[in-house]
Amino acid sequence: MVHLLDLPDELLIQICGAFPQADISDIKSCRLSCQRLCAASSHLLVPLVAVDCRKASLERFTKILHHPTISRGVRIVRVPIHSYRHELSDLCASFVKFVVEPALHARAAHDHHRRAALCFFRRYLDGHGDGTPLEHEDSLWLRALRLVHGEYRRLYREQEALRSEGTFVDTVALAVATMPRGTVLIYDDKPCSTLDAASLQVLVREHCRLLGLDPSAWRPIWYEMLSPTTWTDLVRDDFGWEAFAPDPAFQEPQMDFILELPGAIARAGGQVHDMRFDLSCETPLRHLGSGVATRSHLASATQQLQAFTLISHQPQTETLTHDYASSVLARTPNLGFLRLDIASPGSHPDILVSRLWPRLQNIHLAGVQLTLPDLVAFLDGLPAYVENMRLSSVHLMQGSWADALEALRQKSYGSFTVEDPRGSEAEHVGVAFETGGNGPGDRFVKRVRVPGGLSPAEAFVRRVTDTNPCQS
Repeated sequence: MVHLLDLPDELLIQICGAFPQADISDIKSCRLSCQRLCAASSHLLVPLVAVDCRKASLERFTKILHHPTISRGVRIVRVPIHSYRHELSDLCASFVKFVVEPALHARAAHDHHRRAALCFFRRYLDGHGDGTPLEHEDSLWLRALRLVHGEYRRLYREQEALRSEGTFVDTVALAVATMPRGTVLIYDDKPCSTLDAASLQVLVREHCRLLGLDPSAWRPIWYEMLSPTTWTDLVRDDFGWEAFAPDPAFQEPQMDFILELPGAIARAGGQVHDMRFDLSCETPLRHLGSGVATRSHLASATQQLQAFTLISHQPQTETLTHDYASSVLARTPNLGFLRLDIASPGSHPDILVSRLWPRLQNIHLAGVQLTLPDLVAFLDGLPAYVENMRLSSVHLMQGSWADALEALRQKSYGSFTVEDPRGSEAEHVGVAFETGGNGPGDRFVKRVRVPGGLSPAEAFVRRVTDTNPCQS
């Protein structure tokens, strides 16, 4: 009988690599079992590394990617699209209104210390924080405010230095170029989770020493106060940024430097094989990557791209052009995976048409708006056989779904799905809407299927039947 440890190291590494990446506990347990399995699995400990425009984050990032063992398993680099704001750094009143007050308000219901702090900061916004004699407790809160705002200003200045001097882009690009495995680059606007814990604890201890409070209770509030602003905050209608935003470019932070990373990585000798955008809204793409130089560098830097994902969760009120996404996909003959999940209204043909993707096998389009000529042009650039195509809530703005199904039928598919189509004759594409749910106006989707679990449209496109459901 062959035992596990009788296998050569190469097979042990492959076996450990088959563990689900989402469950690091299996890797940790494997490392503790014996020296050989420890050596075969240690490189899988850190598959994803996040890096943002702070010195501490950059140092941690380079340290991980220069580690002789751990760096071999890093495949994904996450870059949050957010920033420390000059308005919040320069104006203490803005910092109180948009950072301190929301952080306290969310946790003030059952804590009298936080309620007291919230009352002071509201008085501060009303003008009683400047020039008016303060009570002893108020003076302590004011000292605490100056302390945390001073730290925010330091982080802002640090960010601007790393940005303007090119240090962030160059350092990240050089480190990524040394990665031995294919690089996945993820951009998102989720809250940052990489604040330096050691420096934060020092600040929290100083705050609590001033006010005589429990550090463990105040640490999450300080963490929230010192986190950068996300795009979700900027597009919230109820946030009221305009009240403290004298700069007309307030909603357009200088973040193009982050999106210069693919070109910088290519110049350093590395390659990005998979790019993903997971955004709360499309606002970042409207403001980022619109420069001619950026688009030109992107087109040359992403020629080896094999996968591209753009997900936008929140609809916007205007049509967006997606200059950045169009530039990324300008010349990508090796693209094999494409997902566009776009919630905003408006047409998005520039991303899809006039492309040649002879290797594209997995396609998921959701919320995309196209005309029939756009769809035909997109299909013309695909191979004769597509492994998987999924169309969800695709809106055909010009032309009929009868003609669209005929065009889709010209390809062969391993799997084809169409869900909730929009536009002319969409009601015949195997989907029926019926009243249901919890109240008036609610609806659920009831799909009419044929043998094999396919809707009539799917059966027609896959040549199971010859009847076009839009013409029957």
